[in-house]
Amino acid sequence: MRRLLCRVGLLLIGIAAWSAITSAAESGFLERRGTELYLDGKPFYEISFNKFDLVWQLVAAESKTKGFGEDPASSAEEALREMHELGFKTFRAFCGMPAHYFDTAKRDTYFRALDRMLALCDGYDLRVVFCLNVIGCVAKDHGETLVDLVARPESASRRRLEEFVRAVVTRYRYRKAVGMWEHENELLLMADIGGKQRLWNGQAVPTLPEVAKFHADLAALIRTVDPHHLITTGDSFRYSQWHLHQAIANNAPNAWQADTLEELGRAIGMCQKPVDVYCVHYYEWGRKNANMVTGPDGQATSCTPAAFTQLAKAQGQPCYIGEYGVLPMPRNEKEEKFWAENPEWFTSFEQDPQRARQVVKAALEVLVEGRPSLAHWWCYQSNRDMDQRNPQRMDIDLQRDPDLTQLVVDANRRLQMQTMGFSYVPNATAEKARTPNAGAAPKPSGTVGK
Repeated sequence: MRRLLCRVGLLLIGIAAWSAITSAAESGFLERRGTELYLDGKPFYEISFNKFDLVWQLVAAESKTKGFGEDPASSAEEALREMHELGFKTFRAFCGMPAHYFDTAKRDTYFRALDRMLALCDGYDLRVVFCLNVIGCVAKDHGETLVDLVARPESASRRRLEEFVRAVVTRYRYRKAVGMWEHENELLLMADIGGKQRLWNGQAVPTLPEVAKFHADLAALIRTVDPHHLITTGDSFRYSQWHLHQAIANNAPNAWQADTLEELGRAIGMCQKPVDVYCVHYYEWGRKNANMVTGPDGQATSCTPAAFTQLAKAQGQPCYIGEYGVLPMPRNEKEEKFWAENPEWFTSFEQDPQRARQVVKAALEVLVEGRPSLAHWWCYQSNRDMDQRNPQRMDIDLQRDPDLTQLVVDANRRLQMQTMGFSYVPNATAEKARTPNAGAAPKPSGTVGK
Protein backbone atom coordinates (compact mmCIF):
# COMPACT_ATOMS: atom_id res chain seq x y z
CA MET A 1 0.00 0.00 0.00
CA ARG A 2 2.83 2.39 0.90
CA ARG A 3 4.47 1.69 -2.48
CA LEU A 4 1.16 2.31 -4.26
CA LEU A 5 0.63 5.59 -2.40
CA CYS A 6 4.17 6.62 -3.26
CA ARG A 7 3.52 5.95 -6.95
CA VAL A 8 0.25 7.87 -6.81
CA GLY A 9 2.03 10.77 -5.11
CA LEU A 10 4.75 10.85 -7.76
CA LEU A 11 2.10 10.73 -10.48
CA LEU A 12 0.26 13.69 -8.94
CA ILE A 13 3.50 15.64 -8.65
CA GLY A 14 4.25 14.92 -12.30
CA ILE A 15 0.75 16.01 -13.36
CA ALA A 16 1.10 19.21 -11.32
CA ALA A 17 4.49 19.97 -12.84
CA TRP A 18 3.21 19.37 -16.38
CA SER A 19 0.14 21.49 -15.60
CA ALA A 20 2.38 24.34 -14.45
CA ILE A 21 4.46 24.14 -17.63
CA THR A 22 1.37 24.00 -19.82
CA SER A 23 -0.21 26.90 -17.93
CA ALA A 24 2.88 29.06 -18.38
CA ALA A 25 3.09 28.21 -22.06
CA GLU A 26 -0.59 28.98 -22.65
CA SER A 27 -0.43 32.24 -20.68
CA GLY A 28 2.14 33.83 -22.99
CA PHE A 29 4.51 34.38 -20.08
CA LEU A 30 8.23 34.19 -20.75
CA GLU A 31 9.44 31.11 -18.88
CA ARG A 32 12.60 29.19 -18.08
CA ARG A 33 13.27 25.53 -18.66
CA GLY A 34 16.74 24.58 -17.53
CA THR A 35 19.26 26.77 -19.32
CA GLU A 36 16.81 28.05 -21.94
CA LEU A 37 14.05 30.61 -22.11
CA TYR A 38 10.70 29.56 -23.58
CA LEU A 39 7.88 31.58 -25.11
CA ASP A 40 4.55 30.04 -26.12
CA GLY A 41 5.91 26.60 -25.36
CA LYS A 42 8.95 26.96 -27.67
CA PRO A 43 12.62 27.77 -27.01
CA PHE A 44 13.16 31.52 -27.24
CA TYR A 45 16.30 33.42 -28.21
CA GLU A 46 16.52 37.08 -29.15
CA ILE A 47 18.79 40.06 -29.72
CA SER A 48 16.70 43.18 -29.25
CA PHE A 49 17.11 46.64 -27.69
CA ASN A 50 17.10 48.65 -24.51
CA LYS A 51 14.51 51.41 -24.63
CA PHE A 52 15.66 52.70 -21.26
CA ASP A 53 13.75 56.01 -21.16
CA LEU A 54 10.30 54.70 -22.15
CA VAL A 55 8.63 55.08 -18.74
CA TRP A 56 10.27 58.47 -18.20
CA GLN A 57 8.76 59.58 -21.52
CA LEU A 58 5.32 58.39 -20.56
CA VAL A 59 5.54 60.05 -17.14
CA ALA A 60 6.49 63.28 -18.91
CA ALA A 61 3.48 62.87 -21.18
CA GLU A 62 1.12 62.23 -18.27
CA SER A 63 2.47 65.12 -16.18
CA LYS A 64 2.98 67.47 -19.16
CA THR A 65 6.58 68.13 -18.15
CA LYS A 66 9.48 68.93 -20.46
CA GLY A 67 12.65 67.07 -21.35
CA PHE A 68 11.43 64.47 -23.86
CA GLY A 69 10.44 66.38 -26.97
CA GLU A 70 7.15 67.90 -28.03
CA ASP A 71 5.04 64.71 -27.98
CA PRO A 72 6.67 62.07 -25.76
CA ALA A 73 3.64 59.78 -25.79
CA SER A 74 3.60 59.53 -29.59
CA SER A 75 7.37 59.01 -29.83
CA ALA A 76 7.16 56.29 -27.18
CA GLU A 77 4.50 54.44 -29.16
CA GLU A 78 6.45 54.96 -32.38
CA ALA A 79 9.47 53.21 -30.88
CA LEU A 80 7.41 50.18 -29.82
CA ARG A 81 5.63 50.05 -33.17
CA GLU A 82 8.98 49.99 -34.95
CA MET A 83 10.30 47.22 -32.70
CA HIS A 84 7.18 45.20 -33.39
CA GLU A 85 7.49 45.73 -37.16
CA LEU A 86 11.11 44.59 -37.02
CA GLY A 87 10.11 41.30 -35.37
CA PHE A 88 11.27 41.92 -31.82
CA LYS A 89 9.41 40.36 -28.91
CA THR A 90 11.20 41.94 -25.94
CA PHE A 91 12.98 45.08 -24.79
CA ARG A 92 14.36 46.45 -21.52
CA ALA A 93 13.37 49.66 -19.76
CA PHE A 94 14.09 51.50 -16.51
CA CYS A 95 10.61 51.26 -14.98
CA GLY A 96 11.21 51.88 -11.29
CA MET A 97 10.60 55.44 -10.08
CA PRO A 98 10.39 55.12 -6.28
CA ALA A 99 10.57 58.91 -5.81
CA HIS A 100 7.33 59.26 -7.80
CA TYR A 101 5.72 56.37 -5.94
CA PHE A 102 6.44 57.86 -2.51
CA ASP A 103 5.25 61.30 -3.58
CA THR A 104 1.48 61.05 -3.22
CA ALA A 105 1.03 63.90 -5.71
CA LYS A 106 2.90 61.94 -8.38
CA ARG A 107 1.98 58.32 -7.65
CA ASP A 108 -1.10 58.18 -9.87
CA THR A 109 0.85 59.76 -12.72
CA TYR A 110 3.53 57.09 -12.35
CA PHE A 111 1.04 54.23 -12.41
CA ARG A 112 -0.81 55.70 -15.39
CA ALA A 113 2.51 55.75 -17.26
CA LEU A 114 3.19 52.11 -16.37
CA ASP A 115 -0.36 51.13 -17.36
CA ARG A 116 0.09 52.86 -20.70
CA MET A 117 3.43 51.16 -21.34
CA LEU A 118 1.98 47.70 -20.71
CA ALA A 119 -1.09 48.46 -22.83
CA LEU A 120 1.25 49.40 -25.68
CA CYS A 121 3.21 46.20 -25.10
CA ASP A 122 -0.01 44.18 -25.30
CA GLY A 123 -0.92 45.87 -28.57
CA TYR A 124 2.48 45.32 -30.14
CA ASP A 125 3.09 41.84 -28.70
CA LEU A 126 6.13 42.94 -26.69
CA ARG A 127 7.44 41.93 -23.27
CA VAL A 128 9.49 44.29 -21.15
CA VAL A 129 12.37 43.41 -18.87
CA PHE A 130 10.98 45.58 -16.10
CA CYS A 131 13.89 47.10 -14.17
CA LEU A 132 12.61 48.06 -10.71
CA ASN A 133 15.49 50.49 -10.04
CA VAL A 134 15.19 49.91 -6.30
CA ILE A 135 18.20 52.06 -5.34
CA GLY A 136 15.69 54.89 -5.45
CA CYS A 137 14.28 53.50 -2.18
CA VAL A 138 17.33 54.64 -0.16
CA ALA A 139 15.94 56.70 2.74
CA LYS A 140 18.25 59.69 2.45
CA ASP A 141 15.92 61.70 4.66
CA HIS A 142 16.79 59.24 7.45
CA GLY A 143 20.51 59.69 6.82
CA GLU A 144 20.75 56.28 5.17
CA THR A 145 22.90 55.21 2.22
CA LEU A 146 23.12 52.38 -0.27
CA VAL A 147 24.68 50.11 2.34
CA ASP A 148 21.60 50.48 4.55
CA LEU A 149 19.37 49.39 1.69
CA VAL A 150 21.56 46.47 0.65
CA ALA A 151 22.91 45.15 3.95
CA ARG A 152 20.47 46.18 6.72
CA PRO A 153 17.09 44.41 6.45
CA GLU A 154 15.82 46.43 9.42
CA SER A 155 16.57 49.80 7.79
CA ALA A 156 14.03 52.42 6.74
CA SER A 157 15.37 52.00 3.20
CA ARG A 158 14.50 48.31 3.20
CA ARG A 159 11.00 49.01 4.52
CA ARG A 160 10.48 51.44 1.67
CA LEU A 161 11.78 48.90 -0.82
CA GLU A 162 9.35 46.28 0.44
CA GLU A 163 6.40 48.66 0.12
CA PHE A 164 7.41 49.82 -3.37
CA VAL A 165 8.13 46.35 -4.74
CA ARG A 166 4.96 44.84 -3.30
CA ALA A 167 2.84 47.62 -4.78
CA VAL A 168 4.32 47.45 -8.28
CA VAL A 169 4.66 43.68 -8.54
CA THR A 170 1.17 43.07 -7.15
CA ARG A 171 -0.33 45.48 -9.68
CA TYR A 172 1.26 43.75 -12.68
CA ARG A 173 1.80 40.17 -11.56
CA TYR A 174 -0.69 38.76 -14.06
CA ARG A 175 0.53 40.74 -17.09
CA LYS A 176 2.27 38.76 -19.79
CA ALA A 177 3.69 42.06 -21.07
CA VAL A 178 6.11 41.87 -18.13
CA GLY A 179 8.83 39.59 -19.42
CA MET A 180 10.98 39.58 -16.29
CA TRP A 181 11.35 41.53 -13.10
CA GLU A 182 14.83 43.02 -12.84
CA HIS A 183 16.14 44.19 -9.46
CA GLU A 184 18.39 47.13 -10.28
CA ASN A 185 20.76 48.46 -12.89
CA GLU A 186 24.36 47.33 -12.32
CA LEU A 187 24.32 47.07 -8.52
CA LEU A 188 27.26 44.66 -8.50
CA LEU A 189 29.53 47.41 -9.87
CA MET A 190 29.37 49.04 -6.43
CA ALA A 191 30.69 46.02 -4.53
CA ASP A 192 34.06 46.19 -2.77
CA ILE A 193 35.36 49.38 -4.38
CA GLY A 194 36.77 52.38 -2.54
CA GLY A 195 39.74 50.80 -0.75
CA LYS A 196 39.84 49.74 2.90
CA GLN A 197 37.35 52.44 3.82
CA ARG A 198 34.85 51.18 1.23
CA LEU A 199 34.01 54.73 0.23
CA TRP A 200 33.30 55.70 -3.37
CA ASN A 201 32.71 59.38 -4.05
CA GLY A 202 32.08 59.77 -0.33
CA GLN A 203 29.45 57.00 -0.23
CA ALA A 204 29.81 53.73 1.63
CA VAL A 205 29.58 50.69 -0.65
CA PRO A 206 28.52 47.09 0.02
CA THR A 207 30.57 43.92 -0.21
CA LEU A 208 30.08 41.14 -2.72
CA PRO A 209 28.40 38.82 -0.16
CA GLU A 210 26.09 41.67 0.86
CA VAL A 211 25.03 42.25 -2.73
CA ALA A 212 24.44 38.51 -3.20
CA LYS A 213 22.31 38.36 -0.02
CA PHE A 214 20.36 41.43 -1.14
CA HIS A 215 19.53 39.76 -4.46
CA ALA A 216 18.38 36.67 -2.56
CA ASP A 217 16.18 38.75 -0.23
CA LEU A 218 14.63 40.74 -3.09
CA ALA A 219 13.98 37.66 -5.24
CA ALA A 220 12.28 35.98 -2.28
CA LEU A 221 10.12 39.07 -1.71
CA ILE A 222 9.03 39.17 -5.36
CA ARG A 223 8.18 35.46 -5.34
CA THR A 224 5.89 35.85 -2.32
CA VAL A 225 3.79 38.21 -4.45
CA ASP A 226 4.30 36.85 -7.97
CA PRO A 227 5.14 33.20 -8.70
CA HIS A 228 4.51 33.67 -12.42
CA HIS A 229 7.30 35.90 -13.75
CA LEU A 230 11.00 35.29 -14.11
CA ILE A 231 13.48 37.33 -12.07
CA THR A 232 16.93 38.63 -12.99
CA THR A 233 19.42 40.92 -11.27
CA GLY A 234 20.38 43.59 -13.84
CA ASP A 235 24.02 43.17 -12.80
CA SER A 236 27.11 44.30 -14.55
CA PHE A 237 30.53 43.57 -13.06
CA ARG A 238 34.21 44.47 -12.96
CA TYR A 239 36.80 42.16 -14.47
CA SER A 240 38.62 42.22 -11.13
CA GLN A 241 35.46 41.45 -9.10
CA TRP A 242 36.89 38.44 -7.26
CA HIS A 243 40.19 40.13 -6.48
CA LEU A 244 38.34 43.16 -5.13
CA HIS A 245 36.27 40.88 -2.91
CA GLN A 246 39.34 39.06 -1.63
CA ALA A 247 41.11 42.34 -0.87
CA ILE A 248 38.21 43.58 1.25
CA ALA A 249 37.82 40.20 2.96
CA ASN A 250 41.52 40.29 3.90
CA ASN A 251 41.51 43.98 4.87
CA ALA A 252 43.94 44.78 2.06
CA PRO A 253 43.99 47.63 -0.46
CA ASN A 254 41.84 47.29 -3.56
CA ALA A 255 43.27 44.74 -5.96
CA TRP A 256 42.39 45.70 -9.51
CA GLN A 257 44.17 42.69 -10.99
CA ALA A 258 42.14 40.94 -13.71
CA ASP A 259 40.41 37.77 -12.53
CA THR A 260 40.69 34.45 -14.25
CA LEU A 261 37.45 33.39 -15.92
CA GLU A 262 36.88 30.88 -13.11
CA GLU A 263 37.33 33.59 -10.46
CA LEU A 264 35.11 36.01 -12.33
CA GLY A 265 32.43 33.36 -12.72
CA ARG A 266 32.60 32.64 -9.00
CA ALA A 267 32.03 36.29 -8.12
CA ILE A 268 29.22 36.88 -10.62
CA GLY A 269 27.64 33.53 -9.85
CA MET A 270 27.22 34.37 -6.16
CA CYS A 271 24.79 37.12 -7.16
CA GLN A 272 22.97 35.21 -9.91
CA LYS A 273 22.16 32.03 -7.97
CA PRO A 274 19.05 33.41 -6.23
CA VAL A 275 17.35 34.46 -9.47
CA ASP A 276 16.03 32.66 -12.54
CA VAL A 277 18.10 34.25 -15.29
CA TYR A 278 21.85 34.92 -15.19
CA CYS A 279 22.56 38.53 -16.10
CA VAL A 280 25.67 40.43 -17.21
CA HIS A 281 26.35 43.57 -19.26
CA TYR A 282 29.01 43.62 -21.97
CA TYR A 283 30.44 46.54 -23.94
CA GLU A 284 33.15 47.46 -26.41
CA TRP A 285 33.91 44.23 -28.25
CA GLY A 286 36.85 44.95 -30.54
CA ARG A 287 38.33 47.72 -28.40
CA LYS A 288 41.94 47.04 -27.39
CA ASN A 289 42.40 45.95 -23.77
CA ALA A 290 38.66 45.81 -23.10
CA ASN A 291 36.97 42.77 -21.48
CA MET A 292 40.25 41.21 -20.41
CA VAL A 293 40.67 38.30 -18.00
CA THR A 294 43.79 36.48 -16.86
CA GLY A 295 44.35 33.42 -19.01
CA PRO A 296 45.72 29.99 -17.97
CA ASP A 297 49.23 31.18 -18.88
CA GLY A 298 48.92 34.21 -16.62
CA GLN A 299 48.63 36.59 -19.57
CA ALA A 300 45.72 38.90 -20.29
CA THR A 301 43.26 37.47 -22.78
CA SER A 302 39.96 38.71 -24.22
CA CYS A 303 36.75 37.41 -22.70
CA THR A 304 33.98 36.96 -25.29
CA PRO A 305 30.19 36.92 -24.80
CA ALA A 306 30.31 33.13 -25.28
CA ALA A 307 32.19 32.84 -21.98
CA PHE A 308 29.20 34.21 -20.09
CA THR A 309 26.79 31.88 -21.87
CA GLN A 310 28.97 29.02 -20.64
CA LEU A 311 29.20 30.39 -17.10
CA ALA A 312 25.42 30.68 -17.01
CA LYS A 313 24.91 27.15 -18.33
CA ALA A 314 27.40 25.79 -15.79
CA GLN A 315 25.17 27.31 -13.12
CA GLY A 316 22.05 25.86 -14.75
CA GLN A 317 20.62 29.19 -15.93
CA PRO A 318 19.80 30.97 -19.21
CA CYS A 319 22.20 33.78 -20.08
CA TYR A 320 20.85 37.33 -20.43
CA ILE A 321 23.19 40.09 -21.62
CA GLY A 322 21.06 42.98 -20.47
CA GLU A 323 23.19 45.65 -22.07
CA TYR A 324 25.40 45.04 -25.08
CA GLY A 325 26.92 47.60 -27.39
CA VAL A 326 29.78 49.69 -28.69
CA LEU A 327 29.96 53.38 -27.88
CA PRO A 328 31.27 56.37 -29.88
CA MET A 329 34.45 58.07 -28.72
CA PRO A 330 35.23 61.76 -29.34
CA ARG A 331 38.56 62.81 -30.83
CA ASN A 332 40.26 65.13 -28.35
CA GLU A 333 43.42 65.38 -26.29
CA LYS A 334 41.91 63.42 -23.42
CA GLU A 335 41.34 60.41 -25.69
CA GLU A 336 44.68 60.44 -27.53
CA LYS A 337 45.76 57.11 -26.03
CA PHE A 338 42.46 55.49 -26.98
CA TRP A 339 42.78 56.58 -30.63
CA ALA A 340 46.40 55.50 -30.78
CA GLU A 341 45.33 52.00 -29.71
CA ASN A 342 42.04 51.92 -31.66
CA PRO A 343 42.51 53.83 -34.92
CA GLU A 344 39.58 51.98 -36.58
CA TRP A 345 37.01 53.04 -33.95
CA PHE A 346 34.29 55.62 -34.65
CA THR A 347 33.41 59.07 -33.32
CA SER A 348 29.65 59.06 -33.91
CA PHE A 349 26.92 56.80 -35.24
CA GLU A 350 25.61 59.57 -37.49
CA GLN A 351 28.76 61.48 -38.44
CA ASP A 352 31.10 58.50 -38.82
CA PRO A 353 28.73 55.90 -40.31
CA GLN A 354 31.14 53.69 -42.25
CA ARG A 355 33.44 52.96 -39.34
CA ALA A 356 30.48 52.74 -36.96
CA ARG A 357 28.98 50.08 -39.21
CA GLN A 358 32.20 48.04 -39.20
CA VAL A 359 32.50 48.11 -35.41
CA VAL A 360 28.81 47.40 -34.81
CA LYS A 361 28.78 44.53 -37.31
CA ALA A 362 31.82 42.88 -35.73
CA ALA A 363 30.33 43.21 -32.24
CA LEU A 364 27.05 41.65 -33.37
CA GLU A 365 28.82 38.77 -35.09
CA VAL A 366 30.61 37.77 -31.89
CA LEU A 367 27.36 38.14 -29.95
CA VAL A 368 25.56 35.72 -32.28
CA GLU A 369 28.45 33.30 -31.90
CA GLY A 370 28.03 33.52 -28.12
CA ARG A 371 24.40 32.36 -28.32
CA PRO A 372 22.96 34.00 -25.20
CA SER A 373 19.30 33.32 -24.59
CA LEU A 374 18.57 37.04 -24.64
CA ALA A 375 20.56 40.20 -25.32
CA HIS A 376 19.51 43.84 -25.49
CA TRP A 377 21.58 46.31 -27.50
CA TRP A 378 22.24 49.68 -25.88
CA CYS A 379 20.14 51.42 -26.96
CA TYR A 380 17.10 52.40 -29.08
CA GLN A 381 15.76 55.93 -29.67
CA SER A 382 16.49 57.95 -26.57
CA ASN A 383 14.07 60.86 -26.52
CA ARG A 384 15.77 62.81 -23.77
CA ASP A 385 16.52 66.38 -24.85
CA MET A 386 20.04 66.01 -23.49
CA ASP A 387 20.71 63.13 -25.89
CA GLN A 388 19.39 65.02 -28.90
CA ARG A 389 22.20 67.54 -28.44
CA ASN A 390 24.97 64.99 -27.83
CA PRO A 391 27.19 64.26 -30.87
CA GLN A 392 28.34 61.05 -29.14
CA ARG A 393 24.80 59.92 -28.40
CA MET A 394 24.62 56.21 -27.66
CA ASP A 395 21.24 55.40 -29.20
CA ILE A 396 20.30 54.33 -32.71
CA ASP A 397 16.87 54.13 -34.32
CA LEU A 398 15.15 53.38 -37.57
CA GLN A 399 14.75 56.98 -38.68
CA ARG A 400 18.32 58.19 -38.11
CA ASP A 401 20.28 54.94 -38.42
CA PRO A 402 18.39 52.47 -40.63
CA ASP A 403 21.55 50.61 -41.66
CA LEU A 404 22.73 50.09 -38.08
CA THR A 405 19.24 49.10 -36.97
CA GLN A 406 19.13 46.57 -39.79
CA LEU A 407 22.38 45.05 -38.52
CA VAL A 408 20.67 44.31 -35.20
CA VAL A 409 17.62 42.90 -37.00
CA ASP A 410 19.83 40.64 -39.12
CA ALA A 411 21.81 39.47 -36.09
CA ASN A 412 18.57 38.60 -34.32
CA ARG A 413 17.41 36.60 -37.34
CA ARG A 414 20.70 34.68 -37.48
CA LEU A 415 20.63 33.88 -33.76
CA GLN A 416 17.06 32.65 -33.94
CA MET A 417 17.66 30.52 -37.04
CA GLN A 418 20.71 28.93 -35.43
CA THR A 419 19.05 28.21 -32.08
CA MET A 420 15.33 27.86 -32.82
CA GLY A 421 15.24 26.88 -36.49
CA PHE A 422 12.87 29.75 -37.28
CA SER A 423 12.75 33.50 -36.70
CA TYR A 424 10.15 36.00 -35.55
CA VAL A 425 11.77 38.56 -37.86
CA PRO A 426 9.41 39.07 -40.82
CA ASN A 427 10.64 38.83 -44.38
CA ALA A 428 10.68 42.60 -44.59
CA THR A 429 13.43 45.13 -44.63
CA ALA A 430 14.03 48.02 -42.27
CA GLU A 431 12.82 50.28 -45.06
CA LYS A 432 9.35 48.75 -44.91
CA ALA A 433 9.20 49.27 -41.16
CA ARG A 434 10.06 52.93 -41.71
CA THR A 435 6.79 53.38 -43.63
CA PRO A 436 4.11 54.79 -41.28
CA ASN A 437 1.36 52.29 -40.48
CA ALA A 438 3.11 49.52 -42.42
CA GLY A 439 1.50 46.42 -41.00
CA ALA A 440 0.69 48.32 -37.82
CA ALA A 441 -0.59 46.33 -34.89
CA PRO A 442 -4.21 46.82 -33.85
CA LYS A 443 -4.69 49.44 -31.17
CA PRO A 444 -4.95 47.81 -27.75
CA SER A 445 -7.76 48.73 -25.44
CA GLY A 446 -7.26 51.00 -22.46
CA THR A 447 -5.23 54.17 -22.51
CA VAL A 448 -3.68 53.80 -25.96
CA GLY A 449 -4.83 56.38 -28.47
CA LYS A 450 -6.56 58.51 -25.88
